[in-house]
Amino acid sequence: MDISARTMYGLRALVTLANARSDDPMSIQAIADEEALPAKFLEGIMADLKRGGFVRSKRGANGGYLLARPASEITLLDIIRHLDGPVAPVALHDKTAGDALTDRQKAFHPVWKEVRAATIRVLQTYTIQSIADAVPELAGDDFKPIYQI
Repeated sequence: MDISARTMYGLRALVTLANARSDDPMSIQAIADEEALPAKFLEGIMADLKRGGFVRSKRGANGGYLLARPASEITLLDIIRHLDGPVAPVALHDKTAGDALTDRQKAFHPVWKEVRAATIRVLQTYTIQSIADAVPELAGDDFKPIYQI
């Protein structure tokens, strides 16, 4: 199964939004800087995620993007299907087959269908929130301990 760079960038941007420390919108530039992503490419991805109902935008000086619904309700499968299309980890078409499939070639079909079903099941299990929760807490540049005696 191939996950495109576009989809990986979208997933990373959504996890970044889920990990945001405030309810303020994040600009594309802030997301791009945090994840080392190309801002121009991310702009198109975020517009597509907005059309899909995964993020919403706020205009203005303090504008940017927010998740449109809780991160715990957005599965990896939702995002992959929206950005990359149908999930088909293994081609069900035998590329080695001529005009007609042999019985041995046909015998593989249940295996490929099971692999596809298992992949879909796993991708439905993981949410943006579960991935965000797996990211180690960053100390953050804004944390400065105060030492007083």
